[in-house]
Order: sequence, then C-alpha cells, then structure tokens
Amino acid sequence: MTTKKRELTDRQKVFLEVLFDKAYGDTVQAKLLAGYSEHTSTSDVVASLKEEIMEATHMFMSRNAPKAAVAMVSGV
Repeated sequence: MTTKKRELTDRQKVFLEVLFDKAYGDTVQAKLLAGYSEHTSTSDVVASLKEEIMEATHMFMSRNAPKAAVAMVSGV
C-alpha cells in the first residue's frame, strides 16, 4: 500500500529544504528563508508540515547517525 504525498506550496518546499541546511534546524530561520513573513506564525507553519518535518528529521538522523556514533566512540 502506497501513501499519496500531498502537494506542497513552493514556500513549504523551500522551508523543508533549508530546515536542516541553511537554517541548522531553526524553524524561525527556515520560515524566513522560505519567504514567509516574520509575522507568519512559526507554529502554524510547523503544524501544517508536521508529517513532512518528521519524515525529514528521520532521514536527517538516518544520514548522520553513523558518522556521529563513530565520532563519539573514536573521540574524533
């Protein structure tokens, strides 16, 4: 069974792209980098992308966990 992905706006796509890159996980910074107004509620943006943020977080952790574990164990 496949889950159909919903269509995101351009701003939502950019938010997700910059969240773990240029924004270093900072949702307020990601919101601004994506072109949202500073007056736009960050909580509303995050709530509207909750599932996508969780998926992106899972992917980020999957990509980085091995390197982090090796660094912790080897003291690098």
